Amino acid sequence: MELMVGTKLGPYEIVGYVGAGAMGVVYRARDTRLGREVAVKVLPPIFAADPDRLARFDREARAVAAINHPNIVSVYDIGSADVPGPSQSMVRATYLITELLDGDTLRACLANGPLSARKSADIAMQVARGLAAAHDRGIVHRDLKPENLVLLRDGQVKILDFGLAKQSTPAMGSAEQQTLAATDAGTVLGTVGYMAPEQVRGEAVDPRADLFALGAVLHELASGQRAFSRPTAAETMTAILREDPPEAVTASLPPAISRIVRHALEKDPGNRFQSARDFAFALQAVGDASGSGVAPVSLETAARPPVPRRESMAWVLVALLGLALAALSLWPWSAASTSASPVVFSPTLPMRDSTLTSPSVSPDGSRIAFVSEGRTGETIAVRRLDAMDAQSIKGTLGARAGSLFWAPDGQSLGFCAGGKLKTIELSSEKVEEIASAPSCYGGAWGPDGTILFSPDERTPLLRVNARGGDAKPATTLDAAHHEEAHRWPQFLPDGRHFIFMPWSLGTTTRMIQLGSLDGAPPKALFESESAAIVAGHYFIYVRDLPSRLLAQAFNADSLALEGRPVAVVDDDNVDYFWFSGAPLASASAGMLVYTTGKYRSTQMTWFNRAGRPVGTVGDPDVYYDSALSLDGTNLVVEKRDGARGATDLWTVNLARSAFSRLTSAPGFESTATWSPDGRRIAFASDQQQRPGIWVKSANGTGAEEKLVEGRSFPTDWSRDGRYLLYMASGGATRQDVWVYDVEQKSSRALIASPFNESRARFSPDGRWVAYVSDEAQTAQVYVRSFSDGATKIPISTAGGDAPEWRRDGNEIFYLAPDNTLMSVDVHPSGASLHVGAAQALFATNAELGRVLRNTYAASADGQRFLVISSIVAPGASPLVGVLNWMAGLSRKP
Repeated sequence: MELMVGTKLGPYEIVGYVGAGAMGVVYRARDTRLGREVAVKVLPPIFAADPDRLARFDREARAVAAINHPNIVSVYDIGSADVPGPSQSMVRATYLITELLDGDTLRACLANGPLSARKSADIAMQVARGLAAAHDRGIVHRDLKPENLVLLRDGQVKILDFGLAKQSTPAMGSAEQQTLAATDAGTVLGTVGYMAPEQVRGEAVDPRADLFALGAVLHELASGQRAFSRPTAAETMTAILREDPPEAVTASLPPAISRIVRHALEKDPGNRFQSARDFAFALQAVGDASGSGVAPVSLETAARPPVPRRESMAWVLVALLGLALAALSLWPWSAASTSASPVVFSPTLPMRDSTLTSPSVSPDGSRIAFVSEGRTGETIAVRRLDAMDAQSIKGTLGARAGSLFWAPDGQSLGFCAGGKLKTIELSSEKVEEIASAPSCYGGAWGPDGTILFSPDERTPLLRVNARGGDAKPATTLDAAHHEEAHRWPQFLPDGRHFIFMPWSLGTTTRMIQLGSLDGAPPKALFESESAAIVAGHYFIYVRDLPSRLLAQAFNADSLALEGRPVAVVDDDNVDYFWFSGAPLASASAGMLVYTTGKYRSTQMTWFNRAGRPVGTVGDPDVYYDSALSLDGTNLVVEKRDGARGATDLWTVNLARSAFSRLTSAPGFESTATWSPDGRRIAFASDQQQRPGIWVKSANGTGAEEKLVEGRSFPTDWSRDGRYLLYMASGGATRQDVWVYDVEQKSSRALIASPFNESRARFSPDGRWVAYVSDEAQTAQVYVRSFSDGATKIPISTAGGDAPEWRRDGNEIFYLAPDNTLMSVDVHPSGASLHVGAAQALFATNAELGRVLRNTYAASADGQRFLVISSIVAPGASPLVGVLNWMAGLSRKP
């Protein structure tokens, strides 16, 4: 049946034909209610009469509608209507309404031959991210092919046609699940040439079937030839079961693409990538890798050895998950095993239920402790390398990231939680409180039972016995060098000497120092952006620009440095927490775990209040901390300049999406804040090692003027132009909210307490200030009266951060701990505010921990939100493990 132009299906009027798929015919239509063009997919009447096909059609609508992802087609509506059929008789048509895509299918793109390796990898990475979102919802596509992938004019890829999707979630009734089960076993669903072997055999499938299909698509994009193409369908299906793609074709592919394709097309699902995120990570890691060393590839992405670029890179990567775990269970966990080759693996596999951060490797290298950031809060999890799952440790709720350290015998852990330094015996899960530690910046456990730790933001290192007692200073702050704290201690093998990082605001590179329990004066060792860790006879640390993990050998007897530092891994994107110096890595003599992905590709995306993407600003890049001008016509955003190894500020004319550079000073500029008239922009800068707040004309012309001296960050400008809010260290009062009087050119502390206050924002009428405080041990949003601060009102109740006011002052937005955007109605009530109940708007893919102020900006009416969305999965950076990592160092030139 063909629908004629002008035919109406409810409010949708057909305006043209688009194409046909396995589950229906697609038309272009106009939504007469909203005045927009949409795509209408109509199930043919003969199929609509089939309950099974109708159920699949309905399942496609529900499955896709449940997903909010830029790489998956958006579903708007579903319905049915009577339309003219043969001989003008009326028939019932069931239809699905989706966004209308302006682009071509990948099949059409391939008509002109293969795509470049870079383009092929980018497309496959986008598809993998979309699949990850679907798989998270329990949805398996089962019919991924070039015809079901659309490349838009702006380069974005959309997955469509979930008509054969399999979904099984707790929300589905038992009857639905039984129906799905009947289509799993014994039924062949999919498109010949892209089906996984288990689909060909009619077996039940899981997300790994989609990854096989994606591997076939990637093969075709890069080579122009199908991975499995035979004269007949039967022969093609036999090839999928028994053969590999033609060797002559795969050999012609770029080696990195070839390795990924081969791994994706493994016959056994257990030998493929185990998740779409790992597929995407492999593509990203291969693209980022340069230099010499180990590329940051998870165990699942390392099925076949990489093609060596030179002999020093001939490192064997473990292939199959099952074989790898068996090997790990027999691994000789000792420093004596340095004759073996390094092995790269995924230390968090297969955990997907929570975000794992702050790895800490046990002394013998057989276990890794993490801070597990789940829905109930932060706890400690420990995973043995020969086990598939991690063990959650009771009694560790509230464990602070970066505070984990092992006892020398590996039987206990030290950590900080609830303002205390604690220890826990793993066998009994017995917790002991050792000392006060309000913030805690690292700890170390010596062989004689001495624990070194940094208890707070502005303290030297303290020492205490692991059984308890008085904590006493182990180091002395050097006022002449402006030291404000000593952090991240690590014992050397002799158990008497240790290294630490002196901390002072306003610098990004610091000198790692050597200290001693006997109180001898410290000795400067080397410069580093991150704190250093000790593993065997190496110091491991991060030097930025590029962000590389280096190993510096030292003599365990003389404690003198030996030779030059060497890159440990082939990764120029090693992550560390620059705001505190945390290294985000750990190592023993046999195993290294580090964090990659310091610079994350992001997209500035507009969302409506329902969380539906409604537009983007600019191309994907590394963005931080955007701010809208008061009239909503312009944007200012911090953007990485990879060539200079810095971040600069750019303004954006939103009507034309035109970017214009605002700053170009050496270093980093951040937290740009508009003046209310839109003519000036205040920002933080560390240019020429002179940190402070500067102001500059918004058009980029003229000289910059310094307003505030010292490490400080502007967060908002009052609507009358008189006051500038900023956050700065108050010493004993930690991070405080300050206010700069533009007319008087003077500053004063506005909100200062023993706790951290930050991210303050003026209400539009200037009477109130919304801000964040950790006084309740977790970040919460509060409002205080300006300027006396006499009235204080809590806004969030279950954790909150990054507040922003609607332009009329009657609504406050903030981010919940899981990055859900929240809304609270507020209305003036005398000298106070009436505060409504918090309502969830939508989940964002933003990473607040990577910015100083905010990851979203609200439009004036509060109906749209510009979110800096991470293109990779939200949460912690990918963790990478390397077994026997020191073997690679001996092969470096």
